[in-house]
Amino acid sequence: MTSDERVIIPLFDGVIHGGVRPGTAFAVEFDPDSQWFAIAISIAAKVLMNSGIVLYGAMARPVDDTARDLSRLEVDVPNVFKEGRLRIDDFYTATLTGGRLLSGSPLEPYELGLRRSCNVSEFSIMQSKARKEIDAGKLDPFGPKEFEKNILGKTGWLLIADSSSVLLRFNEERPFLEWFETRELRGIRMDKRIHLEGFVRGLHSEPFYKRIEAACDGIVDVRVLEEDGVLKNLLRLRTLKGQPHDTRWHEIEIRPNGEAVLVS
Repeated sequence: MTSDERVIIPLFDGVIHGGVRPGTAFAVEFDPDSQWFAIAISIAAKVLMNSGIVLYGAMARPVDDTARDLSRLEVDVPNVFKEGRLRIDDFYTATLTGGRLLSGSPLEPYELGLRRSCNVSEFSIMQSKARKEIDAGKLDPFGPKEFEKNILGKTGWLLIADSSSVLLRFNEERPFLEWFETRELRGIRMDKRIHLEGFVRGLHSEPFYKRIEAACDGIVDVRVLEEDGVLKNLLRLRTLKGQPHDTRWHEIEIRPNGEAVLVS
């Protein structure tokens, strides 16, 4: 992929003109009662159905729920795992045991990436080791091999973290921000992937959101707003630095199979 090429993000194609550059990071600030999880699954499903590659960070919901919801949207989950086009990192299980799993836990899911800790200092060590291997042209030793083979040298693939607010249960804001700015964003730029990182609105401090917004390329708002006595689920792309985009609110409709679509 050349520096002039762009990646089209499903659901955002009507609000972003011409797609985005590989290496673009979005922060998604969502209301707790909004449809963000349905939106995230719908985006992932469309990418997979179009032969793309997705790494999905299951932080707020069980991995089985994530795989089930993808299946409802006609993704052949076993097959895309086998092809190395889908990886689901299970952070959720560790959140049930105080933020960390003991080594050798029997809870490790088959073919999925189990994250044994929600501590960002441990992430940093793991990411440093993985980055050395990747920079040397080797596979990430912490990921499923078929997936790592598939993404090696590729750009424009998608990573979705459904709710990194979950990690703030086990980390103070400052170390989380240091990790996000120096490790996570560095990986996004170097791997040239597209990144959507979810955060619950109103849960963290104002300086926390400001630093996240300053660090990321785009900010997406997912809200529940009342209009004429009716609650509506809305999405807008608040900002996308250095690129024209539609900043209007767009209504989200959830179809019977759970798919989220923009209707206005």
